[in-house]
Amino acid sequence: MSYKLKDQAAGITLKDIDLSFGKLHVLKNINLSIKPGEFFAFLGPSGCGKTTLLRLIAGFERAQTGKVYIGGEDVTELPPWKRNVGMVFQNYALWPHMTVRKNVAFGLEEKKVPKDEIEKRVNAILDLVDLRDLADRRPSQLSGGQQQRVALARTLVVQPRVLLLDEPLSNLDAKLRIQMRRELRELQQKLALTTIFVTHDQEEANTTADRIAVINKGIIQQVGNPMELYDQPRNLFVANFLGVANIIKGEIRKEGNVFKFVSEGFVIDIKGGRTPEVGPCSAVFRPQNVVILDKPDVTPENGVIFSGRVTHREFLGNIIRYSILAGKYDLSVDKPHLREERPLEVGDSVHMKLSANQIVFLRDTT
Repeated sequence: MSYKLKDQAAGITLKDIDLSFGKLHVLKNINLSIKPGEFFAFLGPSGCGKTTLLRLIAGFERAQTGKVYIGGEDVTELPPWKRNVGMVFQNYALWPHMTVRKNVAFGLEEKKVPKDEIEKRVNAILDLVDLRDLADRRPSQLSGGQQQRVALARTLVVQPRVLLLDEPLSNLDAKLRIQMRRELRELQQKLALTTIFVTHDQEEANTTADRIAVINKGIIQQVGNPMELYDQPRNLFVANFLGVANIIKGEIRKEGNVFKFVSEGFVIDIKGGRTPEVGPCSAVFRPQNVVILDKPDVTPENGVIFSGRVTHREFLGNIIRYSILAGKYDLSVDKPHLREERPLEVGDSVHMKLSANQIVFLRDTT
């Protein structure tokens, strides 16, 4: 028997959600639509409201205002057990005295499902998560990754319309996290099940999610696919939270028909794209966007040449990340590591090139 979900994947809509705990305003004017079958991530720092939002969808929290729809049905007033969503908690919440098989079967037994049906469904889901051979072990006899798969199997076996994951990888070591996030993604695609994944780890979100909602201080800052968010952040918070960003503060000026970004040590012509708004803003670019030059006399057609001094060096395996002081800015610059190529030393003077099309100009609207 191959495992199949009973219901088709359900979309989720959150409309005008505001939630407070006393005087603490946790979620602010949340409006969001998640597509059926989508792997969606809530990403943000600790305390930003992402887990509260997940619990709101599950029915464990109640907002003061707003509506929650699952599969087009208004579930705002429904308790958790009537929403048909499955939630995997951060600590897995397995019964320590029960075997793997009993843990997985528990929800079906509570629903009074016939025994022969329970056996078929439990065997099918254990095959799906590759735990059939460990069915008679207890949680204490399993690795962290195996415990996570038990928690997933126990949740999926009751055939939920939506799967909710509350930082399920945080208790695993780095190597196992990489393996398990790949397995999570493959399992979700196989089942075509609407899944929401809460994490503070941008790498986890980038490698698993179709789309991400970046959340800070209870506000959705931006929604998009991982590359959109990284390449076109809407504000400085998103730029800083998704990877390393160099931020140079300055202003945009109009000189005749030409717009320029001007800062101490930087003058960048802005060509093409939308007409920028004159006034204070920041130029944002990534460490890999800066090219370290062998010669100082290269002039870019559209960009800027500048100089600096190496103040710090980090070897990260595939790249070497330098801190380079350029004017008053300490910039992060990545250079691919090539065997037998001499790295720059702290104190070295360098010349660099930055193409204008690699720069995003932002006002801080967080």
